[in-house]
Amino acid sequence: MSPIRHRARLATPASAVATALLIGGCGTVAQNDDRAQATSSDAPYPVTTTNCGREVTVDNAERVVSLHPSITELLIQLGVGDRIVAQAQHRLGEPSPELAEEVNAIPSISSDTPPDKETLISQTPDLVLSGTEYEFDTEMGFAGYADLEKLGTASYVATGGCVERRSDGAVEDTFTDLEFLGQVFGVQNRAAELEATAREELAEVAESIADQPPVRAAQVYVEGGKLYAIGGAIELDVLRLAGGKSVFDDDGGLFADFFAAEVGPEAVLAEDPEAFVFSVNSPAHEEETIDYLTSTFAETAAVRQGRLVPVDNTFVQPGTLAAVEGVRVVAEGLHG
Repeated sequence: MSPIRHRARLATPASAVATALLIGGCGTVAQNDDRAQATSSDAPYPVTTTNCGREVTVDNAERVVSLHPSITELLIQLGVGDRIVAQAQHRLGEPSPELAEEVNAIPSISSDTPPDKETLISQTPDLVLSGTEYEFDTEMGFAGYADLEKLGTASYVATGGCVERRSDGAVEDTFTDLEFLGQVFGVQNRAAELEATAREELAEVAESIADQPPVRAAQVYVEGGKLYAIGGAIELDVLRLAGGKSVFDDDGGLFADFFAAEVGPEAVLAEDPEAFVFSVNSPAHEEETIDYLTSTFAETAAVRQGRLVPVDNTFVQPGTLAAVEGVRVVAEGLHG
């Protein structure tokens, strides 16, 4: 079985999607001796990295808490799921079918929001891993970086999940996470295998569309009758790798402060996109979005040609290899 799993649709609550639109990461791993051990007890500690502008040092990773489903699955794919003493926000989506048994066996300390400070600290973790910085927002009652450091607990955010990185996030970001986690758990060989497989799948997509001209696509998000244009982040990189070209490239400063912006239908109509690419968080949300796009933009080439490409919101979350599957899905929708 390919290490890159093909996910079932995840039914993510709208509140989680809204949060995902607000957060984003960067990290540079300090190299240690190249070892490919099977257990974290054999990892070459300490492991140090720069993450979200912070220096993070991991001295041990026997007890790990994962604060986001994408991170939980990534650890299982690395073969170190037994190190996870607790997961959080498990209701942000159903796990991938092939990983479901392992995911469901891990105790959960919160359902659809991050755990409060006391609950997280009670797990006495060595390492806390998160998809975004939101999970460490002390104003929301969550444990912050400083709170965990006082306990000797290290914390790491997925590379695409740091605030300053969000608008420029890329599919490649997960490879940085893989390198770091491979060193932390002493499973460098497995991390390298996952990365190699992901790169092979990306190369296959690139080869399949090599002779196709770029498709002018409007990347949007629709919720509650509001239309948002997407002009950055992992979403835009997925579109690029899939052979699409954003109609919002010449945005006139629309995305100067953030990768998404609410727009009126006239802004999209003026571009007459050849395709719509849009994130969805449930089958119902997909249906609602398609209804909105087909009724609002009936005159566009995209709707006339039926080129509407839904992408599961989980495919564009920081710290997930599912983004590779997202590239394939979008490429098939644009060029199939």
